[in-house]
Amino acid sequence: MKSDEFIREVNEDLQRDRLAGLWRRYGAAVVVAAVALVLGTAASVGWQSWQESRRAAEADRFAQAVDGIERDPADAAGRLASFAGEADTGYRAVARLREAEARAAANDGPGAVAALQALAGNGEVDPLFRDLGAILAAAREFDGGDPAALKARLEPQAAPGQPFRFTARELLAMLALRSGDVEGAARMLGELRRESGLPEAQERRVGELLASLGGEPAASADAGVPQPPGQRP
Repeated sequence: MKSDEFIREVNEDLQRDRLAGLWRRYGAAVVVAAVALVLGTAASVGWQSWQESRRAAEADRFAQAVDGIERDPADAAGRLASFAGEADTGYRAVARLREAEARAAANDGPGAVAALQALAGNGEVDPLFRDLGAILAAAREFDGGDPAALKARLEPQAAPGQPFRFTARELLAMLALRSGDVEGAARMLGELRRESGLPEAQERRVGELLASLGGEPAASADAGVPQPPGQRP
């Protein structure tokens, strides 16, 4: 698995839903939808990668743990939790992601967060999965979590060079907005919008939010289109 390709794929899935609209407009439901997309993608990538390895017996055990997750997610979550405690490193990370997905489907929000935090704190898995677990745990707690605690957990993920820094910085801006710091949120979003390498969809979304906050105007669909002589753009 190429790390750069995986990072881009997960970031795009995490950003696919309009996470960065006004918080009152989009709410926690959008975060949950984004998390579900990422969990599905990460699980699929992990499954394909490990199918090609020599871990045939462990692959069978993982398949058995996942089986029936749509019919009885609570039961599947228990099996996945047990499997994650015994599995080899690669499957351990994917099992935690699927456990979080199953617990969320069973309306066990705290359990889903606990599974993601267990992944984030596991020093034996790939750092990319640990970072993903930390971001998803913070996103899932975003609506009702303590703002100071969430900020402290997101700031390391927003540092230069971190794989999910754009997502973390967007969440930090949304956290400022949720706390009533409109000026701070607008400043952070403006800085984020000017970042090199920001995905186009995220840049557009951030611009729309900035415009709604009275900051920089969102990019117009007509930008760059020549106007007839004498007509103002």
